Amino acid sequence: MKQFMYIPVVLLSVFGLAACNAEEPAQTPLKKDRPRLVLEIVVDQLRGDMPAMVMDRLASGGFRYLTEKGVWYQNAHHPHANTETIVGHVTLSTGAYPSRHGMVGNVWFDAEKDRLVYNIEDPDYEATGGLGARDMDSEVDHTQVSKTEGRSPKTIITTTFSDELSLFYGPTSKIFAVSGKDRGAVAMAGHMGKAFWYSTNNGQFASSTYYYKDFPDWVNSWNKQEKANSYYGKQWELTHPISFYKKGYQDDRPYENPADLGYGKIFPHPF
Repeated sequence: MKQFMYIPVVLLSVFGLAACNAEEPAQTPLKKDRPRLVLEIVVDQLRGDMPAMVMDRLASGGFRYLTEKGVWYQNAHHPHANTETIVGHVTLSTGAYPSRHGMVGNVWFDAEKDRLVYNIEDPDYEATGGLGARDMDSEVDHTQVSKTEGRSPKTIITTTFSDELSLFYGPTSKIFAVSGKDRGAVAMAGHMGKAFWYSTNNGQFASSTYYYKDFPDWVNSWNKQEKANSYYGKQWELTHPISFYKKGYQDDRPYENPADLGYGKIFPHPF
């Protein structure tokens, strides 16, 4: 039950793809058998066997739709030890191991700087549209790393799937990544896409001047709606009685975050 509580969803959307020859500037129409939209969803902490454990209880749509209508790799694994957010996300977005793509942890010690560094920190850029980092991120103690709010994919030392897509199709490809975490979005957008992430400081989506010198009007319009505020005073409730869930008896565990962080430790969870 609890492994689904604080799940950031990372979204990589690629729109309007048109085929082009890598050796020629002239573009040709996209072939009918090639998809025009690629949607990649990464769910942090969702182990591969978990959907199968509860498949008999899933409603139509969602995971059931994906398993029945899609291709399901039941024996796919990450052959690396550190399963922190940035490590797994960049492994998925590049197809390379951490020793190749460079993202070995959410933080690491930099001998030249003589301090811990955050994986995508970049003082050459500034926050755009709000704070760059999740100021209440329990996975990373930002008081121990650089306080810069600048973010970029500079430390990802390989290309990503989205980069290769952009290189092949050129300006006809549109690549956007949206996440609850800055490192989730940057990992999926790569070097050539656009990344947005949620700021717990103001409930809006932020980015970096690496991606935009001026924040787009359409993002400002979205932020002005203050959609996060619509959840104020509400709570996350279970759809079924707690006995319906296979792990329902584990709703209250001693190793969970303290209840005074604001979400409580048991259902229903107040927002």
